[in-house]
Amino acid sequence: MRLPVTLSLLILLLGGCAVSPAPIEVPEGADASDEACVDLYQRMDAVVVEARVRDGGGAPVPGYPWLRSSRFIQAIAADLEPADYLAALLEHDRRARWLELSNLPGPVADSLVKQLPEDDAGSAVVRCGEQLTARLLETDSTLKTIRRAAVVPDEYVTWRRWAGVYPISRFFILGGVAIWQHGTRNEFVARAPATPAGVRFEPAWEGVLVNRPELADLVRDAPRDSLGRLQLTDTERDTLLAAHAPVIELDKDAGYNRIGEPLWQAPGLPTVNVARPLVYTAVTHTRFAGETVAQLNYVFWFSSRPKLNVLDLLGGRLDGMHLRITLHNSGEPMLLESMHNCGCYHQYYPLSGLQARDSPGYAEPPLVLPSPGPLEADERLVVRMLDRSHYVRRVYRMPAVPGRGIRYVMTDYDELRSLPVGDGRRSLFDEDGLVTGSERDERMLFWVSGVPNSGAMRQMGRHVTAFVGRRHFDAPDLLDRVFRPVPEVMLLPEYPWEIMPYPWEWMPWSPPPWSSPDMNMR
Repeated sequence: MRLPVTLSLLILLLGGCAVSPAPIEVPEGADASDEACVDLYQRMDAVVVEARVRDGGGAPVPGYPWLRSSRFIQAIAADLEPADYLAALLEHDRRARWLELSNLPGPVADSLVKQLPEDDAGSAVVRCGEQLTARLLETDSTLKTIRRAAVVPDEYVTWRRWAGVYPISRFFILGGVAIWQHGTRNEFVARAPATPAGVRFEPAWEGVLVNRPELADLVRDAPRDSLGRLQLTDTERDTLLAAHAPVIELDKDAGYNRIGEPLWQAPGLPTVNVARPLVYTAVTHTRFAGETVAQLNYVFWFSSRPKLNVLDLLGGRLDGMHLRITLHNSGEPMLLESMHNCGCYHQYYPLSGLQARDSPGYAEPPLVLPSPGPLEADERLVVRMLDRSHYVRRVYRMPAVPGRGIRYVMTDYDELRSLPVGDGRRSLFDEDGLVTGSERDERMLFWVSGVPNSGAMRQMGRHVTAFVGRRHFDAPDLLDRVFRPVPEVMLLPEYPWEIMPYPWEWMPWSPPPWSSPDMNMR
């Protein structure tokens, strides 16, 4: 029986996704020691894949498993010296590989170590990674090959867009986005409320009341690596994160509105221990106005977003929020962003020195909301969320003095990539950067957008923030496309319609889709 043409094409597209791993490239001039290191990486990757503990962060460079890229590294690769470029790729792989090795089941890890000349796999990773990278620096042609191969793929599944008739379906999605953005603008307020929150979480205050001049000096005077990233001591990093840590408020005190510690429970589903309020932090970097700038990340988790009824497509197990503060290189906060841990509901709140562009060039317009204004020396940001949905509806400033809220403790984000479970360890995220068990029914509706498992919680570096076009939370050009720098004495208008286009300016009856490069399918 002959298959229909459309079905045959779909099978071919699906089959194209199952690509065999690229063979490992042995560096030119390699000796027996180099070949032993290549063999080591082959064995490590084999056991990691078999044990299903592949880390979802970073993109391995095909043929060179001791190297992994990121969107930030890829964006500035052309400006780096070969040694600096390879060192960045090597460091990115090493960080993920140590987590993978720590997540291996005990017997598997023991068996691997027995095959190594070192006492532990971590030492072998350091030695072999540096040895093979040094060998690569001897060959210019190999470096060119690596630069071409070290590309981080976007998270969208293009064949789903074809199958879902994306050139038509995207207009219905844009209509829904317009309704949501219009409602958010109408409800959002950038000033303190008249009534207290139902529940409030504050950072532990001891040792964090650092004045802003000292913080500014910390950022300005910190050494930077070849990529322009701040090189902070652990104490400096913790000081910076603690001093800018936001206050978190929710309208109602309920179990599903309390932040906590993600855990694995039988039968392999995640839950959140609200008896231990934790906020997971990381310092990352991006590009803005030709410079590398630091970003402070604060991620927290709720046990669920309860469903309103059986028809609620958005509710489910686990929910959470990602708050990100971008700093000027002068040390002052320039931007706050919020995003649910699914990559949904990405919103921008300019603080100082920014103005939204009239045409950011995204098919789905970014949601820029009124500014709470630049922070004074003794102030802290407060983020207020709605009951159950955890939508952000208020951002304002408050004096940085101890309050009566529940204190949360900050810890490193990488702890989520290796959580204790039974006698071993397991990442909260699978190899695709998704949290098992956090899927939402909305995925059945929005699969046509190409977003994989829409609504499921995701790992940093794997967040898509638009259903139409292509946009990633960690895209190094994101800030440049959405904002332009302005002198800090200029403040943003109080009302969002002064800086954002009206919804009907980008609805289906606006300029044709091919007028925006992001509207085209790739």
